[in-house]
Amino acid sequence: MRQHVMLSALVLLSGCGAAISDRPCPRVTEFPAELQRQAVVELASAPALARMMDAMAADRAFNRAICQR
Repeated sequence: MRQHVMLSALVLLSGCGAAISDRPCPRVTEFPAELQRQAVVELASAPALARMMDAMAADRAFNRAICQR
């Protein structure tokens, strides 16, 4: 569980770099389906983290929509 919390914190903080403002579209990292399934199971016991991840998912969907390649 501790490793999951650390990974989640890294994901949340990965967008804090100064160079992001230089790019018109933020990077959207894709995760393998198995990793996503594992995260869903783990988030069931962490409701606050689940809410944060839901908000990030909405941001990712928005970024995909406006930054289509």
